[in-house]
Amino acid sequence: MEPMELFPWREDGGLKQAVNLETNQPVDTGALYADELTQIKDRPLFTGRAIPPKRFKMLNTALAVIFAVLALKAFWMQVVQGESYRARAEQNRLRHEVVMPRRGVIRDQQGRVLAENIPTFDVQATDRLLPYDATDRAQVLGKVGRIMGSSVGDLEALLASSTYSSESVVFKKDVPYEQAIALKIATANDPGIEVAVSSKRRYIYSGETPSLSHVLGYVGLISPEELERYAAAGYRQVDSVGKTGVESSYETMLRGQPGERVFEVDARHNIMSVVGETEPIDGQDLFLTVDLDLQKAAEQALLTEMRVSGVKRAAAVVMRPENGEILALVSLPAYDNNIFSGNISREAYGELKNNPDRPFLPRAWAGNYPAGSTVKPIIALAALAEGVITEHTSVMSVGGLQIGPWFFPDWKAGGHGPTNVRYALAWSVNTFFYYAGGGFEGFIGLGLEKLTAWMGRLGLGSKTGLDVPGEVSGFVPSETWKIQTKGERWFVGDTYNLSIGQGDLLVTPLQVANFTAVIAGGGHKIVPHFAKLPTTHYSLPTDAIASPEAIEIVRRGMRDGVIYGSGRALAGFPVSVAGKTGTAQWRNDSPNHAWFTAFAPYENPEVVVTVLLEEGGEGSSTAVPVAQEILRAWYGLRSSGKL
Repeated sequence: MEPMELFPWREDGGLKQAVNLETNQPVDTGALYADELTQIKDRPLFTGRAIPPKRFKMLNTALAVIFAVLALKAFWMQVVQGESYRARAEQNRLRHEVVMPRRGVIRDQQGRVLAENIPTFDVQATDRLLPYDATDRAQVLGKVGRIMGSSVGDLEALLASSTYSSESVVFKKDVPYEQAIALKIATANDPGIEVAVSSKRRYIYSGETPSLSHVLGYVGLISPEELERYAAAGYRQVDSVGKTGVESSYETMLRGQPGERVFEVDARHNIMSVVGETEPIDGQDLFLTVDLDLQKAAEQALLTEMRVSGVKRAAAVVMRPENGEILALVSLPAYDNNIFSGNISREAYGELKNNPDRPFLPRAWAGNYPAGSTVKPIIALAALAEGVITEHTSVMSVGGLQIGPWFFPDWKAGGHGPTNVRYALAWSVNTFFYYAGGGFEGFIGLGLEKLTAWMGRLGLGSKTGLDVPGEVSGFVPSETWKIQTKGERWFVGDTYNLSIGQGDLLVTPLQVANFTAVIAGGGHKIVPHFAKLPTTHYSLPTDAIASPEAIEIVRRGMRDGVIYGSGRALAGFPVSVAGKTGTAQWRNDSPNHAWFTAFAPYENPEVVVTVLLEEGGEGSSTAVPVAQEILRAWYGLRSSGKL
């Protein structure tokens, strides 16, 4: 028994003291310990059993392995993954804020602003900066949701849809000022929520002239597909991007180059100081070839005739034939693109999207239509260039051609009598073009191969190269296509129909304006465009598509059409006009489409006007009056020096 176990302890004046139970007197434990130590010293020393050397080796090996693993882990973390961990540490210490540049404004050719920027507030959230605790996270999102009128579930869904979890997502754009202030105050201590000062587009004239919306397009929040396409250019999922029109095709030019501001933050992500800043480079302003006054006049001319004729859909193109500058372009019905600058409701968007007249469709370059007689100048030029006819070749029009049981009519009962190429263009005589395109009896026409080749040479069946998205190619049928699609061989009747712009041939109003410009300009190809960029040339460096003599005969035939033919309503116009009407059948149970395409002045063309009214009936009755009003507006602006 140890000495200290012989005696109990008591507390005396706050000190513990050993006592003898028999005498109840204090005991000197120091002396007892000294005596015990003396006895221990005299005993033989026993150190226990020795550890075998093998165990020492095993222990040393285990320690070596542990230290080696630790060394390798340290090497991996500090050398191999050093940059990654340093970046994470910097990410926790520093906050990078993108400073967006001013988006370039869009102006018409006179410098009038068509699209500008106005300030707005966006509510954004960064998932990694939100609380990890579910209760705390729900509390933060609940504050935001109550002010915005959204549920926590809705906000969580937005966060879950994020392509990049380290980036911010937009909870709501274009938040009203009062709501933005309330959110700013409520989330002052929540670094995961930000009320960002942003901007949105305002399209100044689109409300009164909605046809501008197809040309300008609109800007919207970037989609996952667009983000993937633009990621290399530094776009983020909170950024906006041009969706349609010139806003889309000139996105990079208009956007500019973002800058950056770097903050040092504490452990709670509160900003401590600014440690670096790179200034953004503002986007460039974009000048268009469009003239606002002429655009308004063209839209009004179409609307007036649409009301009179009961037409619901129409298009018009006004273009310079020498270089392809589009002075005005109208597709109706249209929409006000300002609705996409804010928070458009599902109901409003659905109403527009489901409208059977398709107001979102820019039918001037994205609508396919049978060309009708507007294609006849191409047939005439091809026949002249290929030597099938001359200026003096004449055929007898007696009301149509009979091929076995099939009859291919002229539009005039009884026919037009002896007809040459200029008279055929002036009065749109089908019989002449049946001969020129498909031949008859001993007369050898162009045939399908040459017909389609010349249509392709004048731009049919392919895009014009217009500098906005969504242009369609139209369609030129072929023998192979008919066999594969319809299971039928090609007949001479198909060639006849193609020769007068019927059958399966499809064109856009812009394509018709484009080949009219080629003929008006002496056979030189151009590229229609909206942007007025001084460094870009839109006249293609190619030779004329046909001889000057052949082109001039076609031009004279179109001039005759205005002097005494189907477009004679323009005969008294202050400048000389040349043109071609068209009446295109597209369904047996619906009215025909009405066309007119023209250029002026005839001697030195400065403008091309092409008009289409869907189900508008006769081109001479409905399309020509629209073209007349557009030409009158153009002439007034030209006379005043504005064009």
